[in-house]
Order: sequence, then C-alpha cells, then structure tokens
Amino acid sequence: MKKTLMFACVAAAMLVSCGGNNGESNTNSENGDEKLILADSTECVKSAEVAYVDLDAMFKSSKIFAKEGKPLEKRVEDFQKKMASKQEDFAKREQGLIYEQNKIQQEGQKLQSDYQKGLITTLNAQSKGEQLEKRAQNAQAGIAALQKQIQQEGETLQKEEQTLAEEHAVLENRFRELLSKSLKEINADGRYKMIVNSMMVVDAADGLDISSLVLSKIDELYEKGVLSE
Repeated sequence: MKKTLMFACVAAAMLVSCGGNNGESNTNSENGDEKLILADSTECVKSAEVAYVDLDAMFKSSKIFAKEGKPLEKRVEDFQKKMASKQEDFAKREQGLIYEQNKIQQEGQKLQSDYQKGLITTLNAQSKGEQLEKRAQNAQAGIAALQKQIQQEGETLQKEEQTLAEEHAVLENRFRELLSKSLKEINADGRYKMIVNSMMVVDAADGLDISSLVLSKIDELYEKGVLSE
C-alpha cells in the first residue's frame, strides 16, 4: 500500500531558434505548466546531419497530453491522497487497539496484585477478571478484523494502481506512435541523418532544435484522429 505511481515525464523549457528568436528560450507559462510556443512557419530548421527534440517538453505541451494526460494526472493525484488517507486511518485504529490491549494487561496485573494482597474478594476478582477477558477478546477480534480490512483494501488499491499505471503506459505509447508518424512525414526526404533526444545533447548549434516543428505535426495528426484508424 506504500507504492506510489508518479508520472515520469517532467515539463522543461524549450530552446527554439527560428525567425528572429536569436536562440532565446521561447516558452509560455499558463497555470504553472510550461508550454512550447510554436513558430508560425511550417519549418524552422534547415537541413542538417543531426537535429534534436525535447521529448519531455513536447509530451507535456502536446494536445494528447492536454486531453488525455491531464485527467489521468488528476486521477493519480486523487488516488495518492486516498491511499495516504487510508493508511493514516488504519494506523490510528491499530494504535487504538494496541493501547486497549496494553491497558487490559495493566489492569489484569493490578487485579492479580490486589487479590494476592487480599484487597479484593474472590467473587469480585472473578467478576472483574471475566470483564477483562471479554475486553481482551473484543480487542483481539478488532485487530483480526482490521488486518483483514487492510488486506482487502490493499488488494483493491493495488488493482487501481495497476490500472492507472497501464493507462499511463498506453498514453505514452500513443504519444510515441504520433511521434513516429510525425518524424516519418517531416523527414520523408531524409534531410536529417539522425534525430536525437535533447537529454543526449551536450552542446549544439542554434537552430538544430526541431521540437516545435515536430510538436506541430504531432498535434496535427492527433486532431486528425490517426490513432483511431
């Protein structure tokens, strides 16, 4: 129940070098989410042996993420809050039952001591002993019931977590499919010998970032419904 599921993709600022941008970072922040500002031109990078894209930023800025990823992110956040709340509730109930068991044990020891000292009659000792035994049985039954509930709730939460993880994997696969189709169209003439992820780029000349171009094609294909064909 302590497992958590987090999105692997993190939004990052994009470097776009097109039409007078002079290599400055061109981003727009709306509601705390960084988004790419696409160039007006349909192509902003000249032919080159190697170009690169920022996959994380494109994913977070894409229309498929806005429509499918955002709702899924919200469900993941709600799931994590629910799981934390249940864990806190179970912990409090467990502590209460343990406290009751310790209290019963202490009262039993005092009852035994008082009886041995002759401070209580046999009849009263037996009566109080029976009451303590009943409380102990109830506490033990409460612990068993709690353990069973924790197991059942854990299985339910695990299934829900697996479902969310699968949906996120499908979302990423759908984005990769759009990315693959987009790159095939953009590089149909073979102008780029290699297109790499920006995470692998240590240094590059201005103008080799084709993220805006690729993202524009990804959004175009998504709106056309190519994934449902």
